[in-house]
Amino acid sequence: MQRLKTVPRRFFNAVRRSFRQFLALPLATVLCFVGLNALVYLADRSWSGGQAPTGFRWLGNLLGDSAALGSLLTTVASSIITVTSITFSLLLIAVQQGAAALTAQVTDQFMARRTNQFYFGYFVGLSVFVLMTLVTNTSFHRPVFGTTLALLLTTSALCLIIVMIYNTIDQMRPAQIIQFIHGRVLEARARDLRLLDATRRTARPGWPVVAAMRAPESGYVVGIDLSRITKAVARQAKGAVEIEFDVAVGAYRAVQDPLFRVRCRPGVTLDADARALIVDTTLAALDFDEGRDLTHDAAYGLHQLATIAWTSVSTSKSNPSPGLSVIQALRDIIAQWSPGETEAREDATSCVVYRDAAPTVATDALEAVIVVASESIQPQTLAEAVMTIAILLRHVSQPTAERLADVAHRALSSLGEHVLTRQLEEALADLAEALYERGFSAISAAVSDATTALGASLGRLNSRSTRVPGTTS
Repeated sequence: MQRLKTVPRRFFNAVRRSFRQFLALPLATVLCFVGLNALVYLADRSWSGGQAPTGFRWLGNLLGDSAALGSLLTTVASSIITVTSITFSLLLIAVQQGAAALTAQVTDQFMARRTNQFYFGYFVGLSVFVLMTLVTNTSFHRPVFGTTLALLLTTSALCLIIVMIYNTIDQMRPAQIIQFIHGRVLEARARDLRLLDATRRTARPGWPVVAAMRAPESGYVVGIDLSRITKAVARQAKGAVEIEFDVAVGAYRAVQDPLFRVRCRPGVTLDADARALIVDTTLAALDFDEGRDLTHDAAYGLHQLATIAWTSVSTSKSNPSPGLSVIQALRDIIAQWSPGETEAREDATSCVVYRDAAPTVATDALEAVIVVASESIQPQTLAEAVMTIAILLRHVSQPTAERLADVAHRALSSLGEHVLTRQLEEALADLAEALYERGFSAISAAVSDATTALGASLGRLNSRSTRVPGTTS
């Protein structure tokens, strides 16, 4: 029953997501063309009945009578539709090839770009404009202004094709894709911070759990209506109840996965009706959807970056260039987010406990790149990741530094797969120094020892299974 109740909401969320990700600008552009056609139609009434507006008779003579206008508009309409179909087909093939080279994230970023949305809307809107102008062409109504505008817009569309083809090819470059996702992640983080500002990070100690709710349906949690929850708690038990979420926006929940807990102040008895109302309202305040949206989900962008890096760095593609770009993007993201981990971004009076997951996801993504670099034996990729950790350790906040030190410690398990190149040796030495300066002396010593052990294989014939003495395949 709960699943059936949420079907309309899921449909509404899917429609809203499609408009937010792609449809809004193209449809708005088409509507602008429709409105423009209506205005031009009013202006063309001055040509009705064989009349001509002052100063424009030459234009009417140039374009001819209604029969000539109809023939011209028919040619323009068929041409623009044909060119648009062929161009869009070629562009989609280019996008498909880019997606095959990297991942499906290429398609997502292509659709999310405003310029691409405008291109689709412009060509479809122009086709609609020409067809509507053709329909209004009669023996009494001569759309001279409409035909003139259609010719000008078609000429600009043909020139725009050149720009569109270049932009599409440029957008298929891995560096451009990663840069776009990087920018979207930072924008989505700004929305995350608004949610963090209105909630608390930790539950109040000693408050017992009076209800533990599990997911009634499967899907991604794409939104939380805090105001709805706050009002319900204020009506039933203001200051005596808090909602502790076990999920963050963007998390997937299968049926019966933990969702949230209701805690009550010691000494306060929450009657069954009030508890049921708070639980039902909180469930209704959660939006589930079949897909994630980068606009409001920074962790999704980090997932896309990690996926691109894993696919390109692994032996599936063996292309280190996208992996290096992802590492550099992650370094910038972690550096920008780190100061916020020590800031008191919360509302101490809030009844909602919501934990920040995005910074941890960012360091986990960097760790994943290190792991896959060992699978494909790419020392340059590992060296870039190690150098990134060393650079970050010298200026990030303590919580971020602790996670990065842990990543460095765990990364030593994969070090034996590599050849100790000069670049990798320098990066490991710099990492050991940065760890020591930051107070992680034990991990610093472990990095130095691992570097020394790997260096013992230099000048000897080894395979990846025997590079480090004492290891076996």
